[in-house]
Amino acid sequence: MYAPIDITAFPPDRETGLRNIKRYRMFEVMYYRPTVWEHTQRVMWIVEALSPHIRDFLDVNVEKARVMALVHDDAEMITGDIPAGHKARMTPEELKKLDDDEFTAIDTLSARYPHSVHGYTYKDLVREMVHYTSNEAKFVSLADKIDAHCESYHEVFAGNLTLISSMAFYINTLQRFGEKFPELASFVRSNAHPLIQEIGPLPANGKVGPKDFEAFNKPHTRASLSVPSRFPFYDAWRSMVVERGGEEGVRWLTEQRESVQ
Repeated sequence: MYAPIDITAFPPDRETGLRNIKRYRMFEVMYYRPTVWEHTQRVMWIVEALSPHIRDFLDVNVEKARVMALVHDDAEMITGDIPAGHKARMTPEELKKLDDDEFTAIDTLSARYPHSVHGYTYKDLVREMVHYTSNEAKFVSLADKIDAHCESYHEVFAGNLTLISSMAFYINTLQRFGEKFPELASFVRSNAHPLIQEIGPLPANGKVGPKDFEAFNKPHTRASLSVPSRFPFYDAWRSMVVERGGEEGVRWLTEQRESVQ
């Protein structure tokens, strides 16, 4: 277990600001819509879960990656949440404008927040995530995509089919992750941890039937969180959130926040 990261030097309004940013704004309804605060906690947990395995593939400072995971979306307190699906459709000019806005936001936050966090320069951590200029930033980017992928599955398994497009987007993103970051290609294909396994084995009879998914297509409950889905990465993600988040983590996964009117 890793030692807690001390973020008490940050003013309380940082946590409040991150908790107030809702993700996936391109979707009108999301039953379990996460906040950026929840997302950053999970990204750090994913970094920690994968850290014993990543070292066989990439030279990574795990402590730095842990802190980077917690602050990687801070600029969104000023820019707002920019869905990855929107970024994928932006022109080079629009992406350049977004980068400029992010760097301006980082400068603003750096003047407001502590110079260093857990022994690392706050401004450098956040800036490295804009263009992924360090191994740690690339590793955090992978953890970020894994969390988004699982957020999408969680929503679809509850019956919100509008997130199928998000699910498909992140399937493609993770399949092509090694093209963007070749140094991580072998790790992504390694099945070194359930969080990066694509799909589980077939049932003993070699068939998948309706009963295999009868716990899904309905609101999630505490009991349903432990029902196998046949997708190891999603099952590992749910277990991680419950184990690391405790009762708050269970609420993230089971408290329906929105519904179709």
